[in-house]
Amino acid sequence: MNEVRFHKVLVANRGEIASRIIRAIRSAGMKAVAVYSEADRDLPYVREADESWALGSGTLMETYLHQEQIVEIAERSGASAIHPGYGFLAENSSFAALCKKRGIIFIGPEPEVIDLMGNKANARETAIRYGVPVIEGLTGSKNDILGHVADIQFPLLIKPAAGGGGKGMHVVRNAGELVDAIENATREANNYFGSDELYVERYIEQARHIEVQVIADHHGNAVHLYERECSLQRRYQKIIEEAPSPSLSSETRDKMTSSAVDLVRGIGYTNAGTIEFLMDEKENYYFIEMNTRIQVEHPVTEIVTGIDIVKEQLRIAAGEKLSFEQEQVKITGHAIEARLYAEDPANEFMPATGKIRKIHKGNVRVRMDEGYEEGNIISPFYDPLITKIISSGIDRKDAIRQLISGLRNFHLSGVRTNRDFLVTLLLSDHMNENRIHTRLIDQEIGQFLEMLEGFRERPDPQLILTIFVTAAVFHDYREDAKKNTWETIGYWRQKPDIQLQYGGTTHRIPFEINSGGKELEIRFDERKVNVRLLDHSDNFFKLMVNSQQYISWADVDGADIILEVEQFSFHAKRMDIPDERYSGNTAQSVSDEDIAEIFAPLNGKVVKINVRESDTVKAGDTLMVIESMKMENRIITPRDAEVSELFTGVGDLVEANELLMKLN
Repeated sequence: MNEVRFHKVLVANRGEIASRIIRAIRSAGMKAVAVYSEADRDLPYVREADESWALGSGTLMETYLHQEQIVEIAERSGASAIHPGYGFLAENSSFAALCKKRGIIFIGPEPEVIDLMGNKANARETAIRYGVPVIEGLTGSKNDILGHVADIQFPLLIKPAAGGGGKGMHVVRNAGELVDAIENATREANNYFGSDELYVERYIEQARHIEVQVIADHHGNAVHLYERECSLQRRYQKIIEEAPSPSLSSETRDKMTSSAVDLVRGIGYTNAGTIEFLMDEKENYYFIEMNTRIQVEHPVTEIVTGIDIVKEQLRIAAGEKLSFEQEQVKITGHAIEARLYAEDPANEFMPATGKIRKIHKGNVRVRMDEGYEEGNIISPFYDPLITKIISSGIDRKDAIRQLISGLRNFHLSGVRTNRDFLVTLLLSDHMNENRIHTRLIDQEIGQFLEMLEGFRERPDPQLILTIFVTAAVFHDYREDAKKNTWETIGYWRQKPDIQLQYGGTTHRIPFEINSGGKELEIRFDERKVNVRLLDHSDNFFKLMVNSQQYISWADVDGADIILEVEQFSFHAKRMDIPDERYSGNTAQSVSDEDIAEIFAPLNGKVVKINVRESDTVKAGDTLMVIESMKMENRIITPRDAEVSELFTGVGDLVEANELLMKLN
């Protein structure tokens, strides 16, 4: 391939990866073009690009997956290349072919190679051809699988043949679970990837997920950038990734990276890609799939090798040679990435939507690849990833410490996140002793949640209530001060009791505040607690509680208070002030045996309904499935009942707290 000069690149993606690619484009002296849906118009990447073009307010197929519209925008803006990022059109061979047909450079491999490696069955056969170890498996439609699955021993792993990213994957441990799992996988394969073809393979218990970063140019140079370990996953979605893997011997590392490069050279692959392997406890490794794109977790590789992978992608697409040779790739130190998601671990990790009120990033030594800023809306239409926080250290222990510090100093209010859960994982013996595998979190979720609650219970519960009251009072004080009412008040002001709903209990807490707004006296039954405000900056409070000093971060939003003290977060609701968000009907707890109405727990799209009116259901049955942020969420019946009324259908978009059905 001859060198091709291009000066403007369209980024066919959104969020943090769009921002990441835009930075690389601009640092290479080129201009970046962003595209955005109506829901994303205020996200940072739209502003960071040199030009931004609207895709409209329709569905994914009408916006980020609308191939013709995106190519037309590239032509109209004068962009001669398109970078697809990850997800969306990144591994879509028809889009790569359309770009090629229209004379636009697709920053990725050739369409034929995407086709070859994008289908798991074809990729498996190709891996065998080039001597890469594979697990026994089969591929086909629902009926094909059911007809031949007896050839493979249980447990089985079923996944979409055309898929990736952990979507639509199911573990089946016996024949009784098989039909339902295949039906669910088929539906998800169609929803996510537009194909009902499935792939089934023997499931390896306590497997490690190891992937090798590869990159190749059009001049015959193909290299690896060593490996990443991505074994900490929940529902097959990676949560924490690190480089290098702490689980590989030097011998296995050499074999695995050589296998990856042999495969890349064999298929004539160009640009950046990832070869994914499963590894058992004896370090036997097996090819899973190839991702023909940049990966979410690419920053850990960039940190330990010092190579900017996106810049190399731009060089390769322009016909240039790689800027380095294999012998120059060295590993220095250790890097770990944590994915900060908008989700609520305390509510079965339900995706969280809403407006980000405040973000504060401490002055810590971590890299942050961010997709949102204060004031942005987390919508139910896209992946719930908010920010990637990536640490580096001289070794693994140092990197873990740095990442914990980065997470604990990252404060966000307005939506729930998995931040404290990530810290809990990093503090666990499983992580620190490297006793991790792909099913660890799913199998031990109860243990991790108990560990999280244990961390939160370490502060005295009365201390937490004291700081909640302090945050609420000083928030009220600031609001009153804006109205100049405090100047006429005497030395002490008695206000009504603050009523806090916290930990399942409503607490009525009397207090007094002096006219200077610096001191509080809080009463718990017969005990008095004195609080003095030592310093206050933005959302930070430095307090003297009796004789002990504390630094806390708090944000008050109507009736809601989020509090971070001793580096874990707590939530409470004020019951003594009106908040229209909590008026009227709200979703009830599914543990209540008297429930007669089922409400949507989150915003999303109804993708499956298992019942009809007059059907009889038993406690624990799945009534319907709501998809939100690319995750399927089951709505469970809380008791034995009869379905009396249905208020929604498959394909409907529903909002949180919307009435779905009634039970008799």
